[in-house]
Amino acid sequence: MKKISLLLCALVLAVGAGAKVRAAKTAAELEKEKALSNPYANDLGPDKVDVSSYPKQVQEGYKLLVVRCAQCHTPSRPLNSQFVEAEGKSEAEREKNAAALKAANPELAKHKNVWQLEGGIWQRYVKRMMSKPGCNIAKDEGKKIWEFISYDSRVRKLGANKAKWAEHRKKLLAEFKVKNPARYKELYSE
Repeated sequence: MKKISLLLCALVLAVGAGAKVRAAKTAAELEKEKALSNPYANDLGPDKVDVSSYPKQVQEGYKLLVVRCAQCHTPSRPLNSQFVEAEGKSEAEREKNAAALKAANPELAKHKNVWQLEGGIWQRYVKRMMSKPGCNIAKDEGKKIWEFISYDSRVRKLGANKAKWAEHRKKLLAEFKVKNPARYKELYSE
């Protein structure tokens, strides 16, 4: 009887220990929880965009973004962000082009929650995301994601699409303000 009791105790302990092992979360799961508990207005927008007219290499970056970035947050977070990265081969050239765009379009500098135009903003963000625990984006994949998101930010948020983007972004901000007033104040109050 004593042996049976000891075996039952051992079994209970083993099952309990197994449950604790299963309950341990991966670094990626912890990052996703963190991201989802800290929402942004971007999260309320669509999680897909039509990239059929984009160059093939840029389309590859989009496919990677949809799969890889979704490990920690929805694709809507970067797709609906106010970030816009100016075109250019180097960050210095992109910064120069960003300054020229702001000079030619003063509203781009006036509405920072609609457009945050910089020369290297997406490059920095992709590198930051790649350094997060649990992120398994390879360097070449990160470059493709950056090429997509910087290209996309110019195509959908500037030029002929500027007014449409402003309307979309302002709608997301207004909806977010109603749904998450404290977080809105933290992130977007000017």
